[in-house]
Amino acid sequence: MSYLKYPVLFESSESDFTTQGIGVLTDCLNVEVTNEFNELPELKLDYLATGDIANELKKGRIIVADVGENYLKQRFRIDDVKKSLDNKIEVTATHILNDLSYNTLKQNINASAVTPVTAFNLLKRNLEQPEPSLVMKSNITTSTNIDWSMTAITNAKKALGGAKGSLLQIFKGEYLFDNYTIHYERTIGTKTGKVIQYGKDLIQARQEENISETYSAIKPFSKTGSDSDEKIVYLPERIIKANSTFEKLRVLTKDFSQDKIETIDQLRSRTNRYISDNRVGIPKVYLTFEIADIKDDLGFVDELKMGDEVTVYFANLNIDTTARVIKTVWDGLLHRYKTVSIGDKPTTTSDYQSNQNEHIDTVDKNVTEVSKDVSDLKASDKDKQQLMDELKKKVSNTRDDMLSYINGSGRDVIRFLPDRENPTDIVASKNGGNYGMRWNSKGIYYDGKGTVAIDNRGNVYADKFVGQSITGVHIRGGEISGVTISGDTDISLGSGSTRTSVTRYGISTPNMTVNQIDGLKRMDVSQYADIGGANLWGDGSGKLYIGPYNNFSNSVRVVTKAI
Repeated sequence: MSYLKYPVLFESSESDFTTQGIGVLTDCLNVEVTNEFNELPELKLDYLATGDIANELKKGRIIVADVGENYLKQRFRIDDVKKSLDNKIEVTATHILNDLSYNTLKQNINASAVTPVTAFNLLKRNLEQPEPSLVMKSNITTSTNIDWSMTAITNAKKALGGAKGSLLQIFKGEYLFDNYTIHYERTIGTKTGKVIQYGKDLIQARQEENISETYSAIKPFSKTGSDSDEKIVYLPERIIKANSTFEKLRVLTKDFSQDKIETIDQLRSRTNRYISDNRVGIPKVYLTFEIADIKDDLGFVDELKMGDEVTVYFANLNIDTTARVIKTVWDGLLHRYKTVSIGDKPTTTSDYQSNQNEHIDTVDKNVTEVSKDVSDLKASDKDKQQLMDELKKKVSNTRDDMLSYINGSGRDVIRFLPDRENPTDIVASKNGGNYGMRWNSKGIYYDGKGTVAIDNRGNVYADKFVGQSITGVHIRGGEISGVTISGDTDISLGSGSTRTSVTRYGISTPNMTVNQIDGLKRMDVSQYADIGGANLWGDGSGKLYIGPYNNFSNSVRVVTKAI
């Protein structure tokens, strides 16, 4: 195999990579390329500070390096160059396709019944900065609709993965990146048929933790009805065991109320499906092999490629399962892997973003339900306190869901800008970009599916506010609704001659249309009441008339004394 002996440095705008460019980086001290499932590879190298072309290592230039077995001569754009105290230069670079993170759509893209390749070609034609070398190859022939707005797909890379509606989310495929050629397949890698026996000669701390945390049974329940009518559906047998050989049961209590399950049979069926879909009873696999320390019976590991599948046999549990190569670290000087990690298909940054979107959608749904409940009050006969309690409960659930979402492990890269020693900004973003979260002396800002910002001028912005109480001198909005709207002075609508005022003393308005009044004790009318086209008015002495206001000759007096 024709490995690169050393990485090669090129100008930032180079298009011919068959030459030696600016120069070969022969004074490299260390070269590592990390490649993770469905992610762009990242390069880190240490270069001698007194090396021949040390001064040529500049941000934005391109380095060509190998990534792994059969994954050669990939281009990386330099993100950062930093001199260390031990006479070396530390360089970090990201695969050339990360350039898409800084390219945007020039218009919204909407299309029906498109395959991944067709959708990608639409993306390519609508880039603000043309990239004619971009190519996608895919064996996925299914089609669907796409709706990529410029506000949601804020950079072209998000159309591939990392945003709602991306190709990764829609088609559930798997990526391999070969310079400007993107391979998007149903499944990458091969089924090798190789077996790793865990527990015999191989034990790793993280895998032991995975085994100890594996649930072997589910105790399901489902809530139906509400408040005093609420009922809880349990199984007569209480738990369902997975097909596992654990000596001691590890039981997970699972709430299926969101599935609106009302019968025992429905609950049992849903639980069995959950056990099957989530592989309950089978330990999650995560094994990392240091190639330098690998034993003879595992010698095949250094020949594996991204996505390759192996069988893992847990001897002490008599359980076997499959796992795939999900991460590799390549040594660019020794031309072999430093480490190979195998496990279940991972939650990558793009998958994690998709999960974030699902959490945010749940928050959106809760907020929408709160709004709907408020709107339904117009036609509802429910007790006001009951409605208020339900509203508070949903706000609390929204809060808990948001806290759970935030407390989930972050996957974005946190950087100190311009450097760690004297930072003015803290940025958390995917693959080292400048978008995501930013925190500096002026404020804090986050731009994901939703936007939140707080600045030092006293401004606070969020796409949605959810909370128990909001207090302020002035609250302005297009629409304000709720279970109760109250105040110590008045609520005013309109202005001038059309102003309507609602106070503790009553309602003042130049015009009012009333469909029905129940339990009316008193109503003061200064001139007349129009009832079905008839004017009803009084003369001030207690006499009541029907007819033109204050026109006694053309009006009929209503007898008001008892008969």
